[in-house]
Amino acid sequence: MIDLIGRIRKILTQTNKLAGEAVVNGTESLNWNAGEQNLVSLGVAATKKKLHSLIVDISALTATATINIRLYMKVNTVERKCYDQTFVVGADPDGCWIVNGTIGIHDVLRVACQSNNVGDDGKAIAYTYMLESQ
Repeated sequence: MIDLIGRIRKILTQTNKLAGEAVVNGTESLNWNAGEQNLVSLGVAATKKKLHSLIVDISALTATATINIRLYMKVNTVERKCYDQTFVVGADPDGCWIVNGTIGIHDVLRVACQSNNVGDDGKAIAYTYMLESQ
């Protein structure tokens, strides 16, 4: 009976992780046109996590501006670009769903943005994400 209770506790611990960690929200106001800028970094070096959702809000940027959103993570100890997508403000949704589903990360995942419009320098780009502990 004691072994069964221990097993139940282990199952409960694992299933409690499914709800995810607290949702993280933030905003950065950087010079997006001056060059690629870091929006946010998720996760921890050499630590496995599951990323369930990452949304980047481009609604405060200049209409018709082209925004590149890129993700970087280490591959064999060297940071590599692993995602690069372009969005057009006003034509694409304001909330760009960069990750919609579960992906595993095993190091820091860096999110960077760049605009082709000088009017976007100093404007806010917001983000929200949710991680689940491994």
